[in-house]
Amino acid sequence: MILLVTAYAQDNTVLRLQEVLTAAGEQPVVLDTRSVESSVAVHVSQSETGRGRLQLQMGERRFDASEIKSALLWRGWQRFSHDPALKGLASKAREWAFYKREWKSFCSGLGLALKASDVFCVNPPPFNTAYEEKCAQLLVAAQEGLDVPSTLYTADLRFARDFHHQQAGSIIYKPFTPFIRTSGGTAERPERVGTLYTSKVKEEDLQEDEGRVPTPGIFQPYVDKQLELRIVIVGRRLFACAIHSQDSRRTRTDWRRYQRLEHVRHEPYELPAQVGDKLLRLMDRLGLVFGSVDMIVTTEGRFVFLEVNPNGQFDWIAQLAGLPIYENLASMLRAGSIHYPLAPSSLAWKEADRAVAAG
Repeated sequence: MILLVTAYAQDNTVLRLQEVLTAAGEQPVVLDTRSVESSVAVHVSQSETGRGRLQLQMGERRFDASEIKSALLWRGWQRFSHDPALKGLASKAREWAFYKREWKSFCSGLGLALKASDVFCVNPPPFNTAYEEKCAQLLVAAQEGLDVPSTLYTADLRFARDFHHQQAGSIIYKPFTPFIRTSGGTAERPERVGTLYTSKVKEEDLQEDEGRVPTPGIFQPYVDKQLELRIVIVGRRLFACAIHSQDSRRTRTDWRRYQRLEHVRHEPYELPAQVGDKLLRLMDRLGLVFGSVDMIVTTEGRFVFLEVNPNGQFDWIAQLAGLPIYENLASMLRAGSIHYPLAPSSLAWKEADRAVAAG
């Protein structure tokens, strides 16, 4: 059995992966927030031999963790205040905070229990979330020989102003975690009305304003780009996509600003072997078997590491660059190991999507 743990069953990545796994003869089981709310329980006990025993119950079906070959821990069972069913609870600060903590604890506890039961996890807890923290992973990347930008982490604008001067007034700011303001839509697909992207910083942005609440941020020198890379690492294999963000003024600082990414040129990219080797060593140090890496290729041809997201999106580059990421992630889950058979691209679902889009 292959388990897919996600916030929403209709997540595009989960749906695509299900298709590929099903086509390969698997019957993946999806544990999303809705199903866990209504029909799922986790049992921990001792077996007759005195060993610890983990069981999952889905409706009337109950099975041992030993039946689970692998588990994709894709998105935690997060709950958001824009869900119409939760608006009343979300208006009560203490109750809402408790509610979210309980769901987070339940999901992370299950992941750790699966790992303790020797289930192959993508990614293994606690590293599936621990290394979303930017400071530690950037340090480890530098220790493994990757080129990283000088970085300041601070909530004190005095240090940010000093850093701004040291970098000749050319720096960027980015948050530690995503910030998205939503309004309307559904729980699964809220309407996005505001997003905090990576932004260039002017000196006046770093002045103390009355009423400002100190919030830590990440400050780095602005790096002139030739192009950007998103590199998806699946076990010991790397799938790199060049994103030609400098073709458009809108995407020069942060390519995510353009919601219609199909209008930004994407193509497969051959990563130098020595850069790939360093990335694999980084993954080993972080205890990760899957991740989406962001890098910059500078105008001088340097490869600058920015971050690795253990749960980073890859659906759009699989489609726009034709990279067989789904197929190889499915192959790794089926093998229950980072050493898995290389899977070729399966274009059937991509062609079907294009036909629907062309309508």
